[in-house]
Amino acid sequence: MTSEAQRLHGHLIGQQGSRRSLNTPALVLDLDMLDRNIAEMARFAKAHGLKLRPHSKTHKSADIARRQIAAGALGVCCAKLGEAEALGEAGIGSLHISSPVVTPQAIARLIELNARVSDLMLVVDHPDNVDALATAAAKAGKPLSVIVDIDPGLHRTGTASPEATVELAQKVVKQKSLKYAAVRFYCG
Repeated sequence: MTSEAQRLHGHLIGQQGSRRSLNTPALVLDLDMLDRNIAEMARFAKAHGLKLRPHSKTHKSADIARRQIAAGALGVCCAKLGEAEALGEAGIGSLHISSPVVTPQAIARLIELNARVSDLMLVVDHPDNVDALATAAAKAGKPLSVIVDIDPGLHRTGTASPEATVELAQKVVKQKSLKYAAVRFYCG
């Protein structure tokens, strides 16, 4: 693994008591175990005919995301736009943002990210957000892929009813600058 962390702390690997020399917080991994876990998830997904897109909130690491993708993951999920921007900057090309992007400033950043990566998806849960995203994507000239988010009862994000979900999905489909990708039901 070549990374900034290894450049800064690689000399500590294998040294007795070296953890006391690390600036904290610091993540210390057993890379063999990490690779076994990544491979096991990839095997499980393949054996069950599933496509795997792990959530990067568990590691927030481009190095680990690369390992997951090399093992067969489609890409990674990101909880927030900032996480997606950091991973995109590090060369991760297939990203899914799992929370709505709604403010004009955030939508502008999203459009910039969409121009830099090969595959970007995000969730929508409100018609006004669909309009704002469609307008921004049309101006930029590159469509955005969107997933309609259904509220599982947690009242954090998502459409409130089956009817609202269908209406929102139909609205997305009508936008030339948006690509309808799926619906999701996320219980957090």
